Amino acid sequence: MQICFIKENGKIFPAIVEGKSIRKDLREVDINHFYSEMGKRIEKIEKDGIMIDSFDTIIPVNPSKILCPALNFREHSSETKQKNPDFPYFFPKFPSTITSHNGHIIRPEGVQKLDYEGEIAVIIGKKIKNGNMEESKNSIGAYVVVNDVSARDLQNQFSPNLGKNWIMGKAADSFLPVSSTLYVGDEENFNIITEVNGEKRQDGNTDDMIFSFSQMIEYLSREITLYPGDMILSGTPSGVAASGKFPFLKDGDIVSVRSDLIGKIENRVYSSDS
Repeated sequence: MQICFIKENGKIFPAIVEGKSIRKDLREVDINHFYSEMGKRIEKIEKDGIMIDSFDTIIPVNPSKILCPALNFREHSSETKQKNPDFPYFFPKFPSTITSHNGHIIRPEGVQKLDYEGEIAVIIGKKIKNGNMEESKNSIGAYVVVNDVSARDLQNQFSPNLGKNWIMGKAADSFLPVSSTLYVGDEENFNIITEVNGEKRQDGNTDDMIFSFSQMIEYLSREITLYPGDMILSGTPSGVAASGKFPFLKDGDIVSVRSDLIGKIENRVYSSDS
């Protein structure tokens, strides 16, 4: 089932997507609170919601935390000539990285190696701390399509005693486009297709993940409390520009990422001084 959020007169309403129309809830909602009571709200929309044909969607997340695994697809590890990690390894993005479907990806001044990473992200639906595998799986509220945009020339600035420059390379403003629709249902093997100007660059599936979403949530929740609205990314399939197979992004490029069950994002690249 696909869900979206719409904004009318300053109020936010959840809605079920049905083809080109949506069935809108009659009651406004706080986005993160929706995830904590999602089952009841969806039943209410199905029962009492009204069909509307004209609507504008908004970004369906407002996370306190965005946690991203490095090298979590086997094919991506292989293309970058690195061994699969023994445990999940994370870097953060921040709410300021989020941009919408049809929003802009802003290339920071001086960055020449701007890259795409088509991914899926889970949105936490239940507060979880030190959860087991079953509790971790049950904490998943929904799935969205994202693009983990990366400035490789900043990311790969290396300090011998500190490692890579993950924050500057991954957490710039606009570096996380998020789909306006989300999928609610049991975890699936989601396909991930990334195109640049209509050319296919990535064609993968989450069945290639080294650590599942449930495994990552179990690992993270040992020490970090996860709240409704928090996001955990999947990692990316092979086919990134950093592999050497494709050119890096340039101003004017249109990047699209889609997953059949969830939805799509499409964003144009602009330089920061445009």
